Amino acid sequence: MFRDRSRAPRRAMLLAMIGVLVAVVLAVAMTVWLVFEVRKEQQAIAELLRDESGSVNTRVSALPAELRIQLVFSILVLAVLVVAAIALLRVFLAYLASQKSLHEVKNLSWNIFASMDRAVVTTDCHGLITSMNPAAYTLLHIGSECVGQPLTDISTNEVSLDRLSHQVLQSNNPVRDCEYSVVRGPRKHRLRIDCHLLVDTDKRVFGTALYVRDITDRILVGERIRRMERFLGLGSLAAGLQHEIKNPLSALSLHVQLLEEHLQGESDAEVTEDLGVLKTEMRRISGVLESFQDFATLDTLNRSVTGIAQIVRRTVRLVRPQAEGQNVQIAVATPTGELPPVSVDVAKLEQVLLNIILNALEEMPTGGQLKIHLGHDEDTAWIEITDTGPGIPEKVQPRIFDPYFTTKSEGSGMGLAVCEKIIQQHSGQLDFDTGPNGTTFRLSLPAEPVS
Repeated sequence: MFRDRSRAPRRAMLLAMIGVLVAVVLAVAMTVWLVFEVRKEQQAIAELLRDESGSVNTRVSALPAELRIQLVFSILVLAVLVVAAIALLRVFLAYLASQKSLHEVKNLSWNIFASMDRAVVTTDCHGLITSMNPAAYTLLHIGSECVGQPLTDISTNEVSLDRLSHQVLQSNNPVRDCEYSVVRGPRKHRLRIDCHLLVDTDKRVFGTALYVRDITDRILVGERIRRMERFLGLGSLAAGLQHEIKNPLSALSLHVQLLEEHLQGESDAEVTEDLGVLKTEMRRISGVLESFQDFATLDTLNRSVTGIAQIVRRTVRLVRPQAEGQNVQIAVATPTGELPPVSVDVAKLEQVLLNIILNALEEMPTGGQLKIHLGHDEDTAWIEITDTGPGIPEKVQPRIFDPYFTTKSEGSGMGLAVCEKIIQQHSGQLDFDTGPNGTTFRLSLPAEPVS
């Protein structure tokens, strides 16, 4: 809300106008009283003039003319005072009208200010907060009224609003696009802050304005677009490589088998070991080709309308023995109402859930909690899988959906790439939030209309 900077001058002006109006009223009252007194004197003099004494007539014969002049003067003064009172009244009414217009303009400005989705905080030159819109309280996680308080009260080590404001006041130059990372719960938010000077009509600086935006979703969308660009054409490339490598690999495997049969009983231990290495590496290459094929052939889906709760329960039953062996507690939370059905390839969706849950269990080898939360929006059903592991390192996060990228000693690195492609084929989204307290993967799928 705003702190009204013009309230004290308006109050002083109002008091001054009331004082002038009281003075005018008193002057009018005194003038009226004077007129009546002059009229009484005229009557008294008239009685004296009717007296037959000549000496009295001589002394007071000149008084009526003087009193008449005083009466005319008093009437003129009264007229001037009445005109002044009317003018002052009109000025006062105009003042009230201007205050009403100012109030309406302020209400309009506040409504515009409050409707902004970015946080706006204004300060004076001493670092005191003069206004904040509702988005500022939400975005900066402020729970109490802060207008009139120092800017340091809402600054943190992560977001140094007071330092930005001081820098702008010292340099007289705006600061743009300062980015901060803020960890709130399991999710990391990216904030972008601008700071500008506030100047009046005389070009005098009277404070600063800070604009805070949450660009987390924008960054996620950008990363998703970049991943889709990298995936473009990768399917056909994978199919071609799989075809070109599979035939020579089959021939090589056959000849190794023939060579092993030919040397059976005649070769020494070193040759046997070399043949074992060859067979192991061929199996590894074969596994890579199978993952290639899985990634390249995800073109058709065997869809059926079903509920995601049943799929989640079946998957949890599969992984529960492993979770109990690792001392990991699994909790499934569903909404009170009925979840909308989804049109999915059940086997493929189970593959996605199984892959993500197994990855989560690998992040908690000594125990922890795995929470699976189901819910829905207006036209979307979603599943959130949250672990209590150490989180994904920041340098790894941009690449976790890349094909053949892995931080494990074993594995092809195609698991999450295939999961994302499956979800995209269902016209859904696969996102994640991570922090030092764990990682959350969110699967969103279009919901079927309920008849």
